[in-house]
Amino acid sequence: MIRKVVDILQKNFIKVDVLYGGTRIRDIFKKEGIECFIVYEENRLVGIITKDELIDAHPNRIAADIMSYKYLCVEYNTYMWEVKELFDSNSNIEIILVEKEHEVIGYISRRALNLELGKYMDELTGLYRKEYMFFNAYKYIQEKRYVSILFIDLNNFGFIDKEYGHIIGDKILQGVAKILKQNIPSNFCLCRYAGDEFGIVAPYHIKEVKPFAKKIIESIKIHKFLNNIQVSASIGVTFCIIKNRKIKNMSHLLNKLINSASLASTKAKKVDKSMVIKDIIIDEIA
Repeated sequence: MIRKVVDILQKNFIKVDVLYGGTRIRDIFKKEGIECFIVYEENRLVGIITKDELIDAHPNRIAADIMSYKYLCVEYNTYMWEVKELFDSNSNIEIILVEKEHEVIGYISRRALNLELGKYMDELTGLYRKEYMFFNAYKYIQEKRYVSILFIDLNNFGFIDKEYGHIIGDKILQGVAKILKQNIPSNFCLCRYAGDEFGIVAPYHIKEVKPFAKKIIESIKIHKFLNNIQVSASIGVTFCIIKNRKIKNMSHLLNKLINSASLASTKAKKVDKSMVIKDIIIDEIA
């Protein structure tokens, strides 16, 4: 469900000594397609050399003169989304080395990670898919923070699709995604869950989240969509706080939280309410 960085490793690297010649490194790069050289001094990692460093390097220089310090190291069991956060918060870093028992086993470049993350991007709305939602819920639970899940479900969207066509339906989904982005703080995790369903994970208590849920509902309701089509949404909310108990099955807990929010949004539709809070889970042992 939540991929680790070891699953997407790039392994075309070579370890070189600080005294290794720049010309030899350039030849290896051209002939063997090695994209990352990891520089050591007496078994101590001291730098990296990539294509960017080689472009401006004088051929008579040694590795110590060419290498850069624009890298970070993570453990092999680090999650892919955590690496994304590292790249996002370190704009000058282009390479992240992956270690297992203090030994480099591969690396992730910013470009390669972006290509991988593209697989989890919804092209229509520009939002990440549900995997990103699961990761953030997991992260907040691991950190023993509040976790609120909002599940947004558009009302009668099937009718809109049939009445106005899928092109108009797609425009409405894009409009709703934009409204959601405009009405939540930057630390809320927003995704397109499936079809006309959107999900939000927030690291806040339910009391702090409810005003945003109400704002979302109202903003969608009053927005002027294409052809003056009336659009409304139902929201289901669940809340979780983990204190001191050990979680036996994190996947089960995450599924339970999100499924509860989904069922709450369905209930909101049935009872003609805009929002339903399904349950509050405290000290959950999954």
